[in-house]
Amino acid sequence: MEVSTEELRRAKEAAEDLLEEMGLAAYLYEVEPTAGEWLVRVECTVSDDAWQSAELPVAKEQLLSAAGDSRIRAALLADWGGELEECQRQPAE
Repeated sequence: MEVSTEELRRAKEAAEDLLEEMGLAAYLYEVEPTAGEWLVRVECTVSDDAWQSAELPVAKEQLLSAAGDSRIRAALLADWGGELEECQRQPAE
């Protein structure tokens, strides 16, 4: 499986944009290209002293298209939001 540096950069940027839009209070993430679906691994705070880990499988094309396609973006936000619902969120401004 060939993955270009540019594809990986764009995928990481897209994942970070989605996680930021979700308003997570604190998180770490990484994007792992695999032969099938890619994995976005996320660790987020669920309380002041506890973290949760999640693996979010996503098709490479979906992740790379999320920035420019509002339907894909909304679908990923809904899917990931369900997986990360226990994560603490930033206070509403």
